[in-house]
Amino acid sequence: MALRHPVTCEQIGQRSLYLGSTRAARQGVVDTQFDHVITVSSSKQPLTTEFIPLVDGPSLSYKQFKQAVDAVRAHYHSDETILVHCEVGISRSAAVIATVLACEEGISFEEALDEVKRYRGRASPRRSLRESGEKYIREVGSPLSIT
Repeated sequence: MALRHPVTCEQIGQRSLYLGSTRAARQGVVDTQFDHVITVSSSKQPLTTEFIPLVDGPSLSYKQFKQAVDAVRAHYHSDETILVHCEVGISRSAAVIATVLACEEGISFEEALDEVKRYRGRASPRRSLRESGEKYIREVGSPLSIT
């Protein structure tokens, strides 16, 4: 019997940015209509518009992590709604969103993660994801226009 996680879909403040679980990326499950659904878990969902699977552990590919952050940043300043989701909405999606916020709003990764936790209290990226977020911020800087 497969473990069934509850639906998680949290708007990050007044931004058009949402953090969610896999089930939030299915038609008719949440009320919000998303323009972009960025899936960072291992399986593509019905509403997925960009599929960038990330490993939630030490074998995480920095190249894929960077690709996921770049995908979110490409839409961040538009009026379009963005859902970033992983399996449960705790580690991978939280790390990607925290990295985006740090870069786009000129704050540290930890400050950005605190902001994410205001809306998704269980947000807790694994060490490899935190390290990738901090590396991205050092290498890319903030803010940056992705085209």
